[in-house]
Order: sequence, then C-alpha cells, then structure tokens
Amino acid sequence: MTAYADLGFRDDDATDVAAAAARVQERGDEREAVAAMADRLRRAVGAFDGEGEAFWSGVAVDVADLGIGVLPMLALATTAPDVAAFHAARGVTREVSTATLADLGQQVWVHRLAYGEFGLHTYGWLALPWSGALYRLGRLQFNLERHGDGWLLDTHIPATGPLDPISVDASLVAAREFFARHFPECPVTGIVCRSWLLDPTLAERLPDSNLAAFQRRWTAYGDPQPGEEDVLFFVFHRRAPVEVASLPTETALRRLVVERLASGGGWSTISGRLRE
Repeated sequence: MTAYADLGFRDDDATDVAAAAARVQERGDEREAVAAMADRLRRAVGAFDGEGEAFWSGVAVDVADLGIGVLPMLALATTAPDVAAFHAARGVTREVSTATLADLGQQVWVHRLAYGEFGLHTYGWLALPWSGALYRLGRLQFNLERHGDGWLLDTHIPATGPLDPISVDASLVAAREFFARHFPECPVTGIVCRSWLLDPTLAERLPDSNLAAFQRRWTAYGDPQPGEEDVLFFVFHRRAPVEVASLPTETALRRLVVERLASGGGWSTISGRLRE
C-alpha cells in the first residue's frame, strides 16, 4: 500500500484502489481501457493543455461494479511515476513532486465525502497536475496558464486546513521563485484566482476571518459567474440538487452560506488578480 499512500490515499481508499486494480487486471476490456488512458496521460505530460473533462472524451470512464471514475483513477496512479520523472527532469524536489501527486488521493477522499463511497468524479481536474503544469507549494496550488503571449499563475486552494495569512504568504513567495527557476521559458506576468472565496459576501459578513483576509489580496476583474455549485461542494461536500434547509450550520461560514442561499441571494465565483 506504500505506493498508494505516497499518492495521498487514506487507508480505506488505498485498500479499495488495490482491490479495484486487482479486479481490472482480470478483465481484458477494462485493462485495455486503463492502458489507453495511461498512454494518453503520458503523451500529455509537459503539454500543459490537459485540463478538464474534454481530456477524457471518447473513453469509457465508469464501470458499475467498480465505481465512478475508478478506471481513470487507475490510469492516473499508473502514470504517477512518469509525471514524477518529468518533475525530476525539471529539477523539482521530491517533496514538491510528492505533495503535488498526492492530490490524487485527496480527490478520492473528497469523492467519498461527497458521495459516501469509493470513486473519483473529479478525474477531469487531475489531468491538470498530471500535465506537469500544476504544483502544490505549501498551502496553495498553482498552475501555469497561457495568457496571450505570456503566462499567468492560476491559484487553487486545497481543502486541507486553515487558510492562515502566514501560510498563504509563504506559498505566494514560493510560487514566484519556483516557476522562475523550473520553467524559465514561461515568464509569469501575474497571479490570478477564480473562486467562490472571492464572493464579496465573505468579506462583508466575516471581515475578521482568514477567508476575508485571503479575499482582500485580490482585485476583481471580469463578470461574476454562478458559484452556487462550487460553494455547495467546497463548503458542504455536496453536489446539486440540494435541499438548503438540510445543510449543516455548525460553523460561521456554513451559516452564512445557508442564509445567503435560503434568501435567494445566491453565490458568485469571482476572478481576481493578486495585488502586488
């Protein structure tokens, strides 16, 4: 189980993925499907364009008796050494490489929180770190994103603990240094974030919170986008449709979100550029 633990799998999930891998090895069609997905992933390493569900189009990703997204999960686990080799060739430390690849196990755990069972419905997202564009640097994740003739760093906030300002500062400093050192051919002109965390309701209603402090780092741009699905998922680990009145309210954040949604106020995903 050590290999799965290195990929961030918790004990229950590591047991389940090992069992799924053994079952797939006995089934020719599914074994070939995983191999085809793995080949696609290997070809995309270093391409920086594998983000989203479209990466997996044309392949059968779900098998009823295995679970949602288990075949892509196995392909991702199989190709983790290829991504780690790309990291090493770029001079990325083993510590950063391991932290980055551990997002696979994190996403499997998030799936269990959301659905109460083993699986991986966010396999589309994982095409991004597996492309070699995204890295976990302390508290935050960052990925290279082409912007015109230059590059931006897109910021992501894993659900792995408090978002305290000291940790955020350290991650932002690390990101600038990391990408300048390891990807000098991709000069970064700015750092951006697109998140439900930038909805102004947070800073207005929870002004002394870490979340509000994080929000104040960014200057909003562009048009707000619907954010109800994101806030339900990241705050409550739930997917729509959801009965708002049934949601737990044991924290100030959850109470705020429930109150806002129940009143019809909705929630927005905002794009922001880091204030230098």
